[in-house]
Amino acid sequence: MIFQDWLSITTDAWTTIWDRFVNFLPNLIGAAIILIVGWIVGMIIAVVIDRLFRLVGLQALFEKAKVEDILKKANADKDATSLLAAVAKWIVYLVAFISAANVLSLTDVAAFLNSILAYVPSVIIAMAILLIGLVLAHFLAAVVKGSVQSAGLGFADTSALLVRWSIIVFAFLAALSQLGIASSMINTLFVGLVAFLAIAGGLAFGLGGQDAAKEMIEKVKEELK
Repeated sequence: MIFQDWLSITTDAWTTIWDRFVNFLPNLIGAAIILIVGWIVGMIIAVVIDRLFRLVGLQALFEKAKVEDILKKANADKDATSLLAAVAKWIVYLVAFISAANVLSLTDVAAFLNSILAYVPSVIIAMAILLIGLVLAHFLAAVVKGSVQSAGLGFADTSALLVRWSIIVFAFLAALSQLGIASSMINTLFVGLVAFLAIAGGLAFGLGGQDAAKEMIEKVKEELK
């Protein structure tokens, strides 16, 4: 009698385990399919974005703006366009992970991944701010250097370097602010940097435009005579 009870208990346990496995198997297969499809889609999107950005000349713009030099100094094994494509790929992977976790009823895992995904837009905006800042830094440094040189002054390289790094620091602080890091301190630094850039830019462009302003004044005088 006792042996029959043990046999019945064991049989019921194995039946319960088998039923749970059979019920769980479709979810497991579905999660695996989601991950495989997500991996394939992520790879395709990365290739498309990489080729598209290179086709429109974005990589050439990064090279002109010295973005590649910064990445090399940071020992990055990819160029800027490849990094952007990799970010897009991992966003797709993250969505696939969340979907698979939901299918498997892993609510805590899905909630954690969702919190990461919700933070992704801020990261993307911060990256965009940095890239735009680097491009502007290169462009405005060249403008300031040309302006100071046209004024016949000897500190063109120093002025250009100062403007370049001021804008880069400004962009870096803006990116940190977008990420919500030390917002109060960054806002204070913003005010100081804006004032500094306004003064430096006004002096640089003012010095570079002295000759043009002088010619304009002379023309006005001639017309008034």
